[in-house]
Amino acid sequence: MDNYVGVNLSDTSDFNTFASMQSDPMRKDELLNTNFSANVDDNGIVFSSECPPANDGANKCFNASREKICQHRTQTVSLNLVGQYMLFPARWWHHGYFNIRTDSTYYTAQLFCTPSIDMGANQTRQKNKEMTVNQLDFEDVNDVSNDVMNNWDTTYSHLRFPPCKAFDGPIDPATNRHLQNDSFRSVPQMNALVKVFEETYTRLRVQSVWLIKKSKTNGGFQTWHRDFHLGPDITATIVVNLGVCEK
Repeated sequence: MDNYVGVNLSDTSDFNTFASMQSDPMRKDELLNTNFSANVDDNGIVFSSECPPANDGANKCFNASREKICQHRTQTVSLNLVGQYMLFPARWWHHGYFNIRTDSTYYTAQLFCTPSIDMGANQTRQKNKEMTVNQLDFEDVNDVSNDVMNNWDTTYSHLRFPPCKAFDGPIDPATNRHLQNDSFRSVPQMNALVKVFEETYTRLRVQSVWLIKKSKTNGGFQTWHRDFHLGPDITATIVVNLGVCEK
């Protein structure tokens, strides 16, 4: 088995700093980088919440190549510790980023959410206008972390959970998995993770889970996009660091 880095609880100053802000929504002008330690790797997401969702008309924010051409501010959120996660509106423009210099591999999960049964999409969007950054308790992420890292090519094989062939470019089936249409509920460890989020954010219901295996040679989705394009009922996305392996 690869060496499991796990949640960095040994560095109490780093953890306490993160814990002190973990339930506060981000301000629009805030740069949040949770890479507190001397870790040379950095992995996370860049947002531009001020860019209009439609990207049409004379004042487009993105050109045909999905390059940002406007002056709207961006926000950067690092997800370097296992269990760190962010929740944000699916209409926000964003892209993944990575600066992985070591031989470590990072596993992330994106949970695409629809409104819960007792809430409509418009009502959910009204309540979901800010980003939330937080960290799961170790016991909530440990089992699924080990399950994904140890069984990437078996339990989570690309034959069982194939990704689509393209999304803003070709997708590598070796490093991406898509657990669609509630199929993740048949995997006990993944279903347990989903229940943690659904019980915490009762207005949301997870519809599908996308897993990415990031390393020096693969950093996920690097172009600007919106998760709302995955379906009109998708109102929010949760991205969580599931595990880090040192090869």
